[in-house]
Amino acid sequence: MNSAFIWYHLNWSKENENKKIFAKYGYAQRFGFPVFIILDGNGNRIHTQNSEYLEDGKKSYDHNKVQAFLEMWSPNALNPKMYGE
Repeated sequence: MNSAFIWYHLNWSKENENKKIFAKYGYAQRFGFPVFIILDGNGNRIHTQNSEYLEDGKKSYDHNKVQAFLEMWSPNALNPKMYGE
């Protein structure tokens, strides 16, 4: 995953709401926090994912759900060879 993604932690708090950057990326706070924001190679938002769907139902993320999610948004997912073309 590190070869396909650059990880960045953007914080939201009452003291620092980061309003400008969240506006730039389509108001991710509408999903609640935390969220995953997927950007293309030019920094444009292509998807925002509510992390609730990637959780294990306890207090953490489900490794398999997160891995599958990231694989579906990786550059390789759009490679025609993946689909027999």
